[in-house]
Amino acid sequence: MVDSLDISGYGRVFLTWNKSNGYNCVVTQKYGANDDPIELYFMTAWIQRTADGFEEEDENLYRHYAGPVYVDGRATCINWGGYVDPAPTGSYQFRSHCG
Repeated sequence: MVDSLDISGYGRVFLTWNKSNGYNCVVTQKYGANDDPIELYFMTAWIQRTADGFEEEDENLYRHYAGPVYVDGRATCINWGGYVDPAPTGSYQFRSHCG
């Protein structure tokens, strides 16, 4: 794991890096998702290469987490973030973890 961001106390978005293949990965996890195994929550996991704008996003109703989404992070900076309902806003970081 390289970094993580809190999502207004509702969840956390995680950024990882795989040195062997150069890929960054993002997963968004909801806090307390195991409390109600039937409930679905709108969640987003998003990652983008700044060099060319290529992005991957997973956005849907989930019980525990959104993602993983991947981009090749070599020789570029990364924009990344996530959202968990009912947070007032998502958490995002731009032009970070440049490789």
